[in-house]
Amino acid sequence: MNQITQMFMESNSRMKKIMKGGFRLDEVSAAQREFEGQIKLINAVVSAFGIASKNKRALEGLNKMNLMDDSTAIDLLLGDPEVDKVKCPEHDQLITRAECLDYSGSHPDECSGCEIGKATKEKLIPIQ
Repeated sequence: MNQITQMFMESNSRMKKIMKGGFRLDEVSAAQREFEGQIKLINAVVSAFGIASKNKRALEGLNKMNLMDDSTAIDLLLGDPEVDKVKCPEHDQLITRAECLDYSGSHPDECSGCEIGKATKEKLIPIQ
């Protein structure tokens, strides 16, 4: 499940609680502000992706600015790049970059030519 799906599931759960009458006004107000901020973030990501899909230079610029790249599923730049989630074509769910590196090391035939694996190696294995 991705972050956007989780966000909407939590919102739906809060809405069900509100409709049943089991809520406090301060909780609803805080949740509403949080949701409005998340919607703004989603709109910004969708807009950036739209620009990037039409213009390769824009995607390269977003990548250089560490805002968005085409190999990261969710990258909030909050921690270690090894725990960034990526969408591997060989797996049904998202995996970490560390898992991607481990998998590609033991499955070189399946992973040859994979752009996500290439980006992972560039980020996690420093060039000497």
